[in-house]
Amino acid sequence: MIYSRCACKRADGKPYGNLPEHATAEQIARACPALVSARESGAKHGKWGYYLSRGFDAAGKRLQTRVATFDTKRAAQSALAKAKTQHDAGDFVETSRVRFADWLDEWLTGREQRGDIKPSTLDNYRRYVTNDIKPSALGRLRLTDIKRLHVRAFIDSLIADGRGAVTVRRIVAVVQGALTAALRDDIIATNPARGVRLPNVDAHEFEPWTPQQVGAFLDHASQHRLGALFEVAVLTGLRRAELVGLRWVDVDLARRELSVRSTRVETSTGVVENAPKTSAGRRVVQLDDAAVGALVAWQIAQSGERAQWDAAWPGGGYVFTYENGEPLRPQYVTRLFDSLRAAADLPEMTLHGLRHMHASLLLASGADIALVSKRLGHSSISITSDIYTHLIGDAARRAAESASALVPRATAQRVHNSGAAAETTEARNLAISA
Repeated sequence: MIYSRCACKRADGKPYGNLPEHATAEQIARACPALVSARESGAKHGKWGYYLSRGFDAAGKRLQTRVATFDTKRAAQSALAKAKTQHDAGDFVETSRVRFADWLDEWLTGREQRGDIKPSTLDNYRRYVTNDIKPSALGRLRLTDIKRLHVRAFIDSLIADGRGAVTVRRIVAVVQGALTAALRDDIIATNPARGVRLPNVDAHEFEPWTPQQVGAFLDHASQHRLGALFEVAVLTGLRRAELVGLRWVDVDLARRELSVRSTRVETSTGVVENAPKTSAGRRVVQLDDAAVGALVAWQIAQSGERAQWDAAWPGGGYVFTYENGEPLRPQYVTRLFDSLRAAADLPEMTLHGLRHMHASLLLASGADIALVSKRLGHSSISITSDIYTHLIGDAARRAAESASALVPRATAQRVHNSGAAAETTEARNLAISA
């Protein structure tokens, strides 16, 4: 049924009744006089809406939908026809009064309770929700009112505010995740954020230190009690969270390997220990002589510290610790690296850059990209390839030259520069004379 309505009220303060498309005399009498007059004259007053009966639920309660937000009768008729089609196909979604900002809280709380999101990721999501999504026009919309144009406008506003492409993509990922959950719960019919165009991220090629600079850093870091940590970082490519989460039980010096089974990350509530995020992250890393030597020397030094603290030494069994045996905070390791790098007067690079340095050294030595990818714990070779494209080219060229050198030739290849130049000149003269 199509009807029109307005927000006018009678003298007693009660609202006027709706005015159906084909109203009876009684319905006209209950409707707003201005609305009746506008219907007759074609003037604009109030809004058009539709009523859709959807049968009964399992308890025998009548299911009905009323929407009165349309500026024209035709728009209301079109919306009613679409709603009927969706209802008949079993795809109808009831108009929700829940605002996106409220749904975001419900969605994050549900994920936290289910335990299907890591605390550090949850912290990042909540920061984006609180600082960026909720205060926006998108956050104030009802879930069922959100359209693709609203999501695009939200993205444009983030870019206009100077947010970087990577940050914009992360914020929109939260929006997409929340709307996907609403779609899965049949609150919305489609995900308006799916497939939206996102800003391109400029690929910044990693500029590694030279081997001499790496050696200079490790020589300087060796003067600190935690110098072995940075040597292991360079020689294994472990992430910061993996380094501070490493336990001695996961290190097999006899077999010259270590197993990555746990990570330690900082959240707003403190440091949290988790398993690696992906199956690729749970891996075994082989150790070379230098890495084994660094770990053995550190194990001896740590044993001396344990003896000094005696019963006060905690029993966590972490490889890298403070003097009292407590596990390192991830941020402390980052600050220590920055301090040592600056003191060694080396070019700026992040702690994560040591992981890239390991990959760079492997590729420079001719290691296969698949081996590098597995050793770093990447979920796919394509990720490794995308990050180290400019380094892979040099390694591939050296491999091609090595392969070519295996083929015996009776005579050496010669480049006839003078002959080529003469042929080029003759061809040019023939072209001119023609």
